[in-house]
Amino acid sequence: MVDTVSQKVQVKNKQIVNPKYIYVRNQDQLKDMYEELKDVSPIAIDTEGTELDPYTNKLLLVQIGSRTSSYVIDALSIKDWALVKELFENPKTLKLLQNSKYDYKVLKQSLGIKINNVFDTMIAEALIRSGLPMGENRTGLGFLTRRYTGEELDKSIRDTFTRFTDVLSDDNKGFIQGGEMTEAQLKYAAMDVIVLFPIFDAQYKLLQEKSLVKVANLEFTVMPVVGDMELRGFQINVPKWKDHIQTMRESHKKIAKDLQEAVRPYFKIHQVDLFGNYGDVINLNSQVQLMGLMNDKLNLNIPSTGVAILEITDHPIAKLLLEYRKYEKMISAFGDSLLSQLNPVTGRLHPNYQQARTTTGRFACSKPNLQQIPARGEGAVFRTFFEAPEGRMLATCDYSQQEMRVLADLSGDETLLESYRTGKDLHSLTAANMYGVPYTDDFKDKHKDLRQAAKTINFGLVYGRGASSLAPQIGVSVEEAKALVVKYFEKMPKIEKWLKEAAKFGVEHGYVETLLGRKRFYELPDPSDPNYNREISGIERASKNMPIQGTSADMTKIAMINIAKRYEAENLDAGIIHTLHDELVTEASEEHAERAMQIQKEEMINAGKTLLKQCPVEVDGEISKQWEH
Repeated sequence: MVDTVSQKVQVKNKQIVNPKYIYVRNQDQLKDMYEELKDVSPIAIDTEGTELDPYTNKLLLVQIGSRTSSYVIDALSIKDWALVKELFENPKTLKLLQNSKYDYKVLKQSLGIKINNVFDTMIAEALIRSGLPMGENRTGLGFLTRRYTGEELDKSIRDTFTRFTDVLSDDNKGFIQGGEMTEAQLKYAAMDVIVLFPIFDAQYKLLQEKSLVKVANLEFTVMPVVGDMELRGFQINVPKWKDHIQTMRESHKKIAKDLQEAVRPYFKIHQVDLFGNYGDVINLNSQVQLMGLMNDKLNLNIPSTGVAILEITDHPIAKLLLEYRKYEKMISAFGDSLLSQLNPVTGRLHPNYQQARTTTGRFACSKPNLQQIPARGEGAVFRTFFEAPEGRMLATCDYSQQEMRVLADLSGDETLLESYRTGKDLHSLTAANMYGVPYTDDFKDKHKDLRQAAKTINFGLVYGRGASSLAPQIGVSVEEAKALVVKYFEKMPKIEKWLKEAAKFGVEHGYVETLLGRKRFYELPDPSDPNYNREISGIERASKNMPIQGTSADMTKIAMINIAKRYEAENLDAGIIHTLHDELVTEASEEHAERAMQIQKEEMINAGKTLLKQCPVEVDGEISKQWEH
């Protein structure tokens, strides 16, 4: 199907290899370009600059193309961008871009232009191929050009634009080759917009064929919200952060010393330095030595020293090793490497939120990954170092048991729905049904063990986990865990029915989907493959989880769009600065913080109502100077 589309568009796009373009270097040429393109839709847009960071980037070129013409604008020669702003902000004009979020941030930061109504070829491809092998950067423009046109793009020329950083003078002159862009650079820039038309034509057909247009529109519409979120960034209290990291290093060092002393009696060699201090007897980061200690010296007979195994190993040395690992992980994740990513211009962290990186539609976060900051436990203190500036506040809202509510809606299970409709504690109600114990308001205190087992199964099933995975977390044998799961499904058969049907659907149809229609596709293994059963089991597990987690992700993105619209409509000094799956953080002025949180709650609930028809949605929130949960 794709090859047929590609063959059709290749005939129309011979100029991809040798593009014709107009080099725009003055206001008269810019006006001519505007007259040519003002009523054209779609148009294609791209930019070239010296940096990936919009705050340190120097904008060099702005490229605009139609199906019949291409313009390369010298950004250092143009002073009045009003006509370009009118063109780019026209809501009736569809704009084609590759990785639109980057150009959105660059154009907004450099020129005050906010592009809208986009079609992003990178995001479209991620939706079309979601779940399928994505090696070789299969959403990159080079691959997309080859796939949909058969032509090759020489992306190595892109690196030449970064060299302008060293030759730009204060009066914005000083191009390579005596003040001029090279022909190769201009052709490269022109090709980047020309090639978007055949890719768009092919992708749009595929989106229609796969019933993904609605999901694509959601992703394209949320893009500017994500771009603004990244531009705002998140402020961090650096001195407090450094002090806490130092405290953790000291604790880590002490635990390492305690561990060495604890294991010393099990070893015959005791090295002493010149000052009479004992040396280490074991490398605490060596798996070979640790396994030798645990099994040969301590006779614990454990399969590994992973966290899950150590948590259920009843030995003081195992507990110490668990503590050592915890501090080591937090120091590695939250130490100087995070602070090194503070922006030199804003002094804030500006993470990259990838909206189509995961197969479920959940945001991924990097540079740095603020989604790994713990919400609970000892590591949660790191959240308190994320602060609002003077005169501003943070409004943090999160869905209450978002994924369990999605499962309740998908399955129609009476126990789950009763809990959410009446306000009863879900895990207590589940445990009461499983074990035949009367539900009471103080069930949580009376029957902690029963409730914990029910809670573990509730959340475990959402992620497609089986009895062998649940057993160590509940603290029972695999056989006992199997019996608990059987009892769970006996009391809640609609959940079992839905999970089985979801798994079966994924294997039979090669995809599963969310309530909105987001899809995850599978490459089904050949029955002759020796790993066939294992791969089918993996598909079944993913098929149970994806509709739940994916619907939750769709819900959060719908909420983000409508929150941003209402902030702008009411002219609030407020904006979303962070998202973590079911959680949104807004920074607002003290004057507007209460109203911002009210809007945030309302739109998160409204987004839930858009997708869930049986189960009510609840959102918790609070206002603070610090990032709260």
